Amino acid sequence: MKRGLEVVFDAWLSQPPRNLGVSTPSIKHLFIHISKMDLLEMMTFWVLVTLGACLATSWPSPVERRQAADCSLSYFTGITPAGVRVERVQHVTTGFFVETGNIGYPTFPTGLPELCAVIVNNVTANYRFGMFLPDDWNSRFLTIGSYSFLGGINWLEMGVGVKYGGVTLSTDTGHSSGAGDITWANTTQKQVNWAYQALQGSIYLGKILAETYYGQQITYSYFSGCSTGGRQGLKHIQLDPNVFDGALIGAPSWDTKHLMPWLSKSALWNLPESASSSLNDAGLFSRLQAEVLKQCDPLDGVKDNIISSPSACRQQFDISKIRCDISSNKTSCWTKAQTETAAKMYTDYVMGDGKMVYKGSEYGSELDWTTYLLPAIANDNSQNVRRNFDAQYERYFMDYGAGWQTMSYNDSVVGDAEARDERTVQATADQFDLGAFRNRGKIIMYGGLADNVVPVQHTTYYYNRTVEAMGDVGDFFRYFQIPGMRHCWGTPDNVKAPWMIGGAGQSVQRPPYASAWSVPLGFNDSRHDALLALMDWVEQGRGVTQIVASEFNFTDATLQKIVLYRQRPLCVFPKTAKWDGRGDQNVATSWSCS
Repeated sequence: MKRGLEVVFDAWLSQPPRNLGVSTPSIKHLFIHISKMDLLEMMTFWVLVTLGACLATSWPSPVERRQAADCSLSYFTGITPAGVRVERVQHVTTGFFVETGNIGYPTFPTGLPELCAVIVNNVTANYRFGMFLPDDWNSRFLTIGSYSFLGGINWLEMGVGVKYGGVTLSTDTGHSSGAGDITWANTTQKQVNWAYQALQGSIYLGKILAETYYGQQITYSYFSGCSTGGRQGLKHIQLDPNVFDGALIGAPSWDTKHLMPWLSKSALWNLPESASSSLNDAGLFSRLQAEVLKQCDPLDGVKDNIISSPSACRQQFDISKIRCDISSNKTSCWTKAQTETAAKMYTDYVMGDGKMVYKGSEYGSELDWTTYLLPAIANDNSQNVRRNFDAQYERYFMDYGAGWQTMSYNDSVVGDAEARDERTVQATADQFDLGAFRNRGKIIMYGGLADNVVPVQHTTYYYNRTVEAMGDVGDFFRYFQIPGMRHCWGTPDNVKAPWMIGGAGQSVQRPPYASAWSVPLGFNDSRHDALLALMDWVEQGRGVTQIVASEFNFTDATLQKIVLYRQRPLCVFPKTAKWDGRGDQNVATSWSCS
């Protein structure tokens, strides 16, 4: 008579998970063996399946510092399942690591602790992932998100993550490509790998390799990502609520099936470039942003070059004030037709039948409009690529063909994008009821109010829809808006808003750059670092009520030295920071959340 677990496993064999690259008969044999060792109570079923293929060697003592002896190609080859090839294993003692040929992420970390670097290739499913396993491990596991449609392992941010003491992992999402290139997406498997499957498989196997290597279980599993990385975090919480204990989600491009049509629609509004309505010069955006700042900065009650109340700006901004005679300098004057184009950008994309497709651009985000509205710096004439992603999603993900042009866009593209995503690609992370995750983990989500790469209003829209679906979510999900921050990081030079909170990609934007982590100048604590705040919430139960954001000034021409310029608390949405009317506006203690 079969053991109960064998019956369950036989049922699983009839429809196994796709593309894990594992031989199911051999797993079954090992699975039954492991079940007799009573390890199943400690792991989820999926992890058990992978684990059964990996436990071919004995584990070292969990209390010893991990030595380099097992940081070898032969060791990791011996603990990986069939269909998976270990490409490279290196014990890093010099503080830096480089992977040649990484087009998507060509900058590599320095200042690394001693660690074991591993590159794994799932040959069967056609994706790769990398891991940093520190010699001194604190039992945490941190998954690092990707950006845009880039293909490559994100070693730079893995280098940031490993300095928090945990194993870090990143996937190449199944392809190799640079910014603005989607020509690789010419097969369904590549599209699905990018959407979720490469990261899903990488996490499952990566956790097993880490636990086998150290000989002890992962205590806490975290995620940090922004943009596409933010989408990945939400997607995997929705796919498997047990995958993370905590997720730091920045500016998530969660609504792929509507974001990409909105992007093309925005480009269409600005075409042809020869038209009097076209915003065809970067100076136009600078002029508009400066006018928005002039009119809207005081509306939040404090004149500090930061728009903290874009909702008030939406009600009161008068765009006609930037119009002037057409013979004047085009970088400072707008035609009536150009102001009408800008008005479309600020408005939600709504189809003729009243269906809202995507939320509009926020006031103060105008410098980010160049990403989609201006010609790309390096145009690919062979692909007719005029802008970042111009028409490529429709051509390759939606099979419209290489000759399809943005000028051919109409609202039927929305329905086609929805059908393609829902039936095949499944990149969109649009589940709003996160009840299955609620009892397991915590989410901190943030978005910059000056972000138009992934318009912040659509980030807020996701949060609001979640509240509509679940009611009060403050016990596990908290959202922070960052006034003046652009996409994921940075702030306009004429704004200088505090934005650094230890979010994905932020640390490496300031000295010491490739060797940075957390928030510089000693602000690496849970009050100033959102990832540490998340860990504190998950592990100690201390819910985060505010995060102090920081901005710095460079003190030398080489941009290698900085001093603190300004700090301000970020508040749990919908609360906002209020100045006390007396203290220094650049000091966090002069502000409170209400």
